[in-house]
Amino acid sequence: MDELTGTSGMMSQPDLWGAGLKTLGMLCIVVAILILVLFLVKRFSYLKNGSGHGQFIKILSSHHVTPRERIALIDVVGEKIVIGITSDNITFLTKIEKSEALERIESLEVAGAPHSLFANFLKSSLKGKGH
Repeated sequence: MDELTGTSGMMSQPDLWGAGLKTLGMLCIVVAILILVLFLVKRFSYLKNGSGHGQFIKILSSHHVTPRERIALIDVVGEKIVIGITSDNITFLTKIEKSEALERIESLEVAGAPHSLFANFLKSSLKGKGH
């Protein structure tokens, strides 16, 4: 008998399977919590951006011009407005009043392309002026 460790000649080996299963279990819990938090952030940021019901201001689309500048098409109580957004300020660019342009925007909204709405609108507008 070993006087220092209190065991007989053989050293006891740690339970590797138990430790591995504990580690794997904790990893699964951490990944599940991460997925839940990301889901909640996405859901609440979606509601914050004006996609919820009863919102007076809705962001219909935006286009990044540079990493810190973008152009956004917004709906403010039924009126379509184009604004420029920088890190310092927000600038009113134009109000879309032409019925033809409004019809194109509404048809793109119904088509369900919220991310490319402004890009599609610009492309269709430029095609009309090119002829």
